[in-house]
Amino acid sequence: MNYLDKFLKEQTPKIKAIIPQASYLVFLDCREMGLSHEQLVNFFVNQCGLALNEGTTFGKEGEGFMRMNIGCPRPTLEKVLQQLKLAYDKQMSDK
Repeated sequence: MNYLDKFLKEQTPKIKAIIPQASYLVFLDCREMGLSHEQLVNFFVNQCGLALNEGTTFGKEGEGFMRMNIGCPRPTLEKVLQQLKLAYDKQMSDK
């Protein structure tokens, strides 16, 4: 959790982790990216190459959020976060 939180704060500041108290399922608050729901899903699926749960699965309040499962080995998480960073940097430079 600490690794994820630190990485997001330093590398993708418009995506914030909502750290759970007792789980490895982390909500990512992506609202500062300024993307519609469809654009956000497209960003994660097509640009990052990641399959996350859409926040809207949990109700309208979940709009702008994605849920990530980080219950995996550290090298897998590092790879995923690098994919996210590359897509994030491109997305932010295109705006």
